[in-house]
Amino acid sequence: MTDPAQITDEQIAAKWSEIGPLIEQAMQRVGAMNEFPVKAGSSLAGDDRASQPYQVSHTVRCCIHAGVDHLHALKRQVVDASVLHTMAPFSLARGALENLSIAYWILRPQRRDERVARTLRWHARNVRDAEHAKAPRGLPNSLSEPYLLKIEEVAGKRSGITAKVRDGYKSYDAVKYSQDNAVAAGSVLWAWQLCSGFAHGRPWAILGASDRETYPTSDPDVVNLRLSANPVAVQFVALEALHLLTDVLHTYDQRAGSHLEQIVMA
Repeated sequence: MTDPAQITDEQIAAKWSEIGPLIEQAMQRVGAMNEFPVKAGSSLAGDDRASQPYQVSHTVRCCIHAGVDHLHALKRQVVDASVLHTMAPFSLARGALENLSIAYWILRPQRRDERVARTLRWHARNVRDAEHAKAPRGLPNSLSEPYLLKIEEVAGKRSGITAKVRDGYKSYDAVKYSQDNAVAAGSVLWAWQLCSGFAHGRPWAILGASDRETYPTSDPDVVNLRLSANPVAVQFVALEALHLLTDVLHTYDQRAGSHLEQIVMA
């Protein structure tokens, strides 16, 4: 991340003026009917047939929608409402970075079997998460095992799928994959880790990336801190999410055989 001390308020405002319309454009797309068509005969159409009823394209579009929704909320808060919370922008950026990373993690592999396997692992993780949420409340989860068996049945039809799809996946692995393979987004993992630190209230992130004012107390070994979000840090994580979205849309375009209008950063 660029040294915040070297960036002026005018530069920050100019960059938001540049990327704000791109975020709005992305939000309009995910909210439109048939926003991401899959052409017959395309790679993604084949993926969908191989993964029914857990179509790869449906899973990816779900992740894209979740990612863009979080990024748009960040833009609405910081730019449109001119409200710069200390923690919340990073939590929103985390939702964008993680979901877009998962979309890219599913889409990018060259082998269909791997794209299908990762999609099935995403659905297995969904089942596991629902199971963990419901069990403590005594809610019925009798469908969990049938769902997992169905997911495994789909995987079993592809001889090239060797992963234990019912084990799901870890978010870190998807974000790290995006870090290692994405073209436009160069610091996805670091941005996601920083945002996670804020989301979980970790001092290393909050004290390390926030603006702060120090006030003495009656105890010489203790000071009061007044924290506020650093505008450069907030813009950095938003830019990483937008850059990653560029890679996701470009990859989707290639797989779906459709001509999607790309979001390209200057």
